Amino acid sequence: MESDIIIINQNKNKLKKSFKSKIQFKNIIINIILFLYFIFTSFFFFINIGNRDLLKQILKNGGNNINETSIYNISSKNKDIQNRINLLRKFTNNNPFIYKHMEDCLLNNTDNLLCFYPFLYTKRVIGKNRIFLGEKFDGSYVLLDDFENIRIAYSFGISNMVQFDAELAKRGIDIYMYDHTIDSLPYNNTKFHWSKIGICGNNERTELLKTLDDLIKLNGHTFEKNMLLKIDVEGWEWNSMNDLSEDILRQFKYILIEYHFFDPLKEELYYNVIKKIHKSHQPFYFRCQDRPNIAPIRNRICRFLEVSYIIREGNKFDKDDSIYPIFEFDYTGPYNYNLSECNLNIIKLFDFDD
Repeated sequence: MESDIIIINQNKNKLKKSFKSKIQFKNIIINIILFLYFIFTSFFFFINIGNRDLLKQILKNGGNNINETSIYNISSKNKDIQNRINLLRKFTNNNPFIYKHMEDCLLNNTDNLLCFYPFLYTKRVIGKNRIFLGEKFDGSYVLLDDFENIRIAYSFGISNMVQFDAELAKRGIDIYMYDHTIDSLPYNNTKFHWSKIGICGNNERTELLKTLDDLIKLNGHTFEKNMLLKIDVEGWEWNSMNDLSEDILRQFKYILIEYHFFDPLKEELYYNVIKKIHKSHQPFYFRCQDRPNIAPIRNRICRFLEVSYIIREGNKFDKDDSIYPIFEFDYTGPYNYNLSECNLNIIKLFDFDD
């Protein structure tokens, strides 16, 4: 009996030692993983910081030395393009998976390549400052400190986030809000006019889906100018915007849109929409909504690209030397922004305007 107890105790001790060994091994593995994660994230963080410093020099005309690498101080068009290709490779760390299609676009500049980058670069709007509206989260947008003559806004894609709309309401703007995926707003406001309707293209109408043209006529806004359009509808933006006439687009002073780049087979659709909007409106801010890091692929900088436009008519523009992401207007902060956001600066290589 006594020997049995001794054996049991010995087995218990062996089990304890085995358990402790497993715990120690597990802790070692966890620490190794954490260490590798720290090294990995630090690597990309410092790459991005390095790119931001490089971009600061380039976008500010190369500093004091006219011979420094810069976008804007090259004497001839051919040298200019080659210079931008060199910069493109620097920004992308010579990764052809990222830069090859952009390089082809810079060299050829043809519609056949479906290059929408030349229609997305941002400009500074002279005499107007950018402002942030909404919570520091998805559902916030960047506008300008200019709400003159804006009485009406159209807001598509609401979910449970209405802080942005509420801030427009404080400025006396009536917001026509549409989302067919919810049954009610989180709270009401006298300036909110919500309907359980979604936006669509001309051939997609149903009882719950209408075109923007349909809704403008329904609300009696056919001759209204200086309106605001916000649209975040998880991919429905493409057909709905593609079927809009340019005259309707010009009814809006601001267009705030989140592009969702899901399908490589829809590149021509993406190209047509972005090019059409660019004819009448100039981007003055953009940001990637990719969370977490998602590497860009061929014909897109990031999967979810939010762009703030203002109508060209009546406004003057200058070079935008901002380095993206602009943390004041972003909700990630300097330690959490992703590689796609840093790559947004690449689009500025397509700014050939005088």
